[in-house]
Amino acid sequence: MQVIDLKQIFYLINENKDTPLNLNLDEGCTLQTEEPQPLIKVLNYCINYLDQLTEHPVDVGLELRGQEYVITMMALTDHSDLPDFSESNIGDALKIYNAKHERVHETGRYVQIKILFDRSASG
Repeated sequence: MQVIDLKQIFYLINENKDTPLNLNLDEGCTLQTEEPQPLIKVLNYCINYLDQLTEHPVDVGLELRGQEYVITMMALTDHSDLPDFSESNIGDALKIYNAKHERVHETGRYVQIKILFDRSASG
């Protein structure tokens, strides 16, 4: 098992991508996992998905709440039709981390992807 710091993962993603990101990240959001790579792939996929919908930087928030961590990724967009989003693949990958996701599309305004990590479910 290794401890991964979600804030540091976003810093690494930001350094290695050409996608402009607005980061607003809380301290102390860590996960114990045997394999961080599926999570990194999910985060990259979500950022790439949102980036194709906007001319603005993608907003990324990481919030420490009572029994959960919440990642919100949002893109301002005027698109009404969205490209396919791999719901089941994302959902399956996040199960390893006691996490779930939801996607919200406010037509003509924004698309948001939220990932919620249930800390009470982890040992």
